[in-house]
Amino acid sequence: MKVDDGMLAGALEYWRTLQLTTLLQELDETSLEIVDNQKTSLQERRKLAERTKEFRALDDTEKLNDFKPLLRAYQNEIDNLTKRMKYAENGFLRVFKSLNDAPDPQPFLSNLVDERKLLDEQQNEKEMVGKLKARVDELKGENARLREDTAIIGQLKQEVSQYETSMAQMVRDRAAEQEKDTRDQTDALITHLKEREGDLQRQLSAATRKLAQLQESKDAEEEERVMQVTPADRELVAKLAELEIVQADLDHANTRVTDLMAHNARLRQELSTVTGTTDSAAAAGSVAETLAEYRRRVRELDDETQRLFGELEKAQTELEMNDSKHRADVSGIETELQVKTDEVQRLRDQVQRYADYDEIKRDLDIMKSVEFSVSDWGMDDANAAAAGGEAAADEEDEEKSLERLLVRRNKSLENRLIDSKNQLSRCHGDLEELRLKVGALETKLTDKSSLAERLEADLVAVQHQQSGAGRNPEKMPATDDESSVAASNQQADGNSSGNVLDIVTSQRDRFRHRNMELEDELRMQGSQVSDMRRQVDQVKQDNLRLYEEVKYLRSYKSTTILGNDTAVVGMPSKFSKTQQHRVDMDTDVAAKYKGMYEESLNPFNAFHRRESTRRIRSMNILDRLIYIVANFVVGDRRARIGLIAYIGLLHLLVMVTLYRSTVQTDDSLHEATTAI
Repeated sequence: MKVDDGMLAGALEYWRTLQLTTLLQELDETSLEIVDNQKTSLQERRKLAERTKEFRALDDTEKLNDFKPLLRAYQNEIDNLTKRMKYAENGFLRVFKSLNDAPDPQPFLSNLVDERKLLDEQQNEKEMVGKLKARVDELKGENARLREDTAIIGQLKQEVSQYETSMAQMVRDRAAEQEKDTRDQTDALITHLKEREGDLQRQLSAATRKLAQLQESKDAEEEERVMQVTPADRELVAKLAELEIVQADLDHANTRVTDLMAHNARLRQELSTVTGTTDSAAAAGSVAETLAEYRRRVRELDDETQRLFGELEKAQTELEMNDSKHRADVSGIETELQVKTDEVQRLRDQVQRYADYDEIKRDLDIMKSVEFSVSDWGMDDANAAAAGGEAAADEEDEEKSLERLLVRRNKSLENRLIDSKNQLSRCHGDLEELRLKVGALETKLTDKSSLAERLEADLVAVQHQQSGAGRNPEKMPATDDESSVAASNQQADGNSSGNVLDIVTSQRDRFRHRNMELEDELRMQGSQVSDMRRQVDQVKQDNLRLYEEVKYLRSYKSTTILGNDTAVVGMPSKFSKTQQHRVDMDTDVAAKYKGMYEESLNPFNAFHRRESTRRIRSMNILDRLIYIVANFVVGDRRARIGLIAYIGLLHLLVMVTLYRSTVQTDDSLHEATTAI
């Protein structure tokens, strides 16, 4: 896999901003706190087990008194466990969020190994380039010598042609001149060859030193290099084979040049011999044969020289092409090598920072074990003791699988959920009974209030009749008989009205006393209803949290989870220690709490509440006061009853006032009419 510079820079920037040391310190603190919470939770569970055992040993009357403290202790422990669970979840999510986007170091390490291999190949190519350069220098020297030899051969051809035209007359002079020219050329060639030998010796010593350095670096690198044959190595071997062939051709050419030089020396000796025997005719014939032989050899040497020059030029062209290619490759490889060296150094630093991966993984396993190492609740005494022993064994056994811990956690949550459902059903039953009692009391109160109103109305009517009977004898004249009859009737009415008034007054007092008792009882029932409503709300919240925990546990793909809507868990039973129960997650209760849970997560409700709060705050003081009073009256039953009673009394007062003013007006009109 090819790793580009952008990926490498991004990975380096990410691991630099991650601050792994700080994260490890936070994880150490979190793990220590989680271990402390686990110990505290274990102690609290033991205390609750002891309190539950003591509670079961109590009588029914004492259980009623100790039930609320025990329930409160369980609720506090549930809240503490929820807080610890959220703390552990937050720690795990923080670690997961920090390491979620971390790049995989495997491509960088693979790239590092590839770069090391490439570095070895580049080193080998550098050594080969040095050898080729040295060989090119040698070939250049040989080429120069061949050219010089070619020039000498041309001069010899010219001399031979001149010798053929004027051999008899100018053989000695030409031989002397030829000897002189040959001597001068030989001296010049020897001087040139000595200079070239010195240059070659210096180049050879420099190449030897460089070769020794390269050999040392090669010996150091060969210990770490992986012996693998790549296409680049095969290509390099092919090039080396070609270079060996060229080297063999050059050696052959050098040998031929040496032979030519020796042959030239023999020719010079023969020429000198010929100059010494010019006068004899036999010598002239032998010289002619020798010249023919020389011509034939010169032609052969020319052909061989042309062939060697062609091969030499071809080899030189190939060497120049290979040299330019290798130079370009070496320059690019050196640039890439520098970049890869920096990348390798950065990757080494990152690998050193990744050295604590195993420790982090072990801490993460400890966090998972701490998260899900909960014991089963709601068992009987024997099962509780067995669960305590299993919890201790789970703490000692670090290789406990996460699936078994999830099963135990699921069983605990299911037991708590069933207990909460039972408590909720009992609370609903109590609430229905209280509602029936309150309805009956309200019906009785309404009857008594209507009866009291009728009695008060009758009492007012009686008082009005008594006052009217007292005023009529003074206003209307009558005879003595009528006066006596009226007096007797008035006395009878007075006695009867006095008795009725006492009865009505005593009955009214009794009704008032009973009404006060009923109001006190109604007030107590209202307080009980409020307490029950608060308990029901608390149970709903607990069930909602339990539903959220069950939903969280169902997200794990454990072997004990059978489907999306049904799960099989182990629950305590009276007749067997481990009994499998099928918990249906698609019941009406689960659907109700699912709706409540989703409703609590609905962002529109939160937005509606924020908007309502904002609008209430934007009201002026008067509107806000009216709104608060209206909400108080609408939300409180007692306030509604008080407001209705106040309005009814106000209307009654108005009607009584109007009635009395009408009666007074009628009396005044009657008096005015009587007076007239």
